[in-house]
Amino acid sequence: MTDKCSPDSVQPDYGYASQGIRAILFDKDGTLIDFNATWLPVYQQAAELLCVKAGCEGQADRLMQAGGYIATDKSWVADSLLASGTNDQIFQYWIAELGVPQLENNPQVREEYDNVFQLKSAGYAPVIHNLDNFLERLQSSGIKLGVATMDDEDSAIQMLEKMNCRNRFDFVCGADSGFGVKPDPGMIQAFAKAVGVEPEAVMMVGDSPRDLRMGRNAGAGLTVGVLTGASSKEHLAPLADRVFDDISGILELVANQN
Repeated sequence: MTDKCSPDSVQPDYGYASQGIRAILFDKDGTLIDFNATWLPVYQQAAELLCVKAGCEGQADRLMQAGGYIATDKSWVADSLLASGTNDQIFQYWIAELGVPQLENNPQVREEYDNVFQLKSAGYAPVIHNLDNFLERLQSSGIKLGVATMDDEDSAIQMLEKMNCRNRFDFVCGADSGFGVKPDPGMIQAFAKAVGVEPEAVMMVGDSPRDLRMGRNAGAGLTVGVLTGASSKEHLAPLADRVFDDISGILELVANQN
């Protein structure tokens, strides 16, 4: 397969190499699934819900902008809360923005908020055609696969099941799984332990600086950025050994070490 990244998007190896990569840990949103198509309507509905509960109807756009959404071109501020934060972090931030701290500990409000994410994120859109075939090709090379997301673990599993590729992954974790949050190294360390490799044998693949910082912090063998999420090449390149248009570029890296 032809390298999909342009020559100037390939970064130096920083002492790392693709030789010896035995496992790949993927971020979820913006890496495996299209960020805008999947999450934009969910965030908008969640923001509208909180505005109604706070008696501040009509301020959902303000919450979206505060969280990092740029409505003029339907893009996101790199590494912003909506681009790479947890559902809980977004909830707390929006409650603070609305000036209604009493809602933070209201179980009914929190349940309705969580339900928006659980029930409305069913329209998952993969970033590449035939995602399952892509994953099968990696598996056939003897690569162990995992997912690490700032979303909840159950939501990640639900996504993989709906996309008929849950069986391709040996490990799935979320912000609520007990391994810390990005960019701390815990998720990679847990993945490496679960599949029986050292962190140096792991390739971390993500669309945000937090994903790549997690890879660096854990001593991953390779950090790979993809341009299918909220971050540009300029944001990812300083932290990445490689930057690809999308995850399909990984196949050549794996092929080159076999």
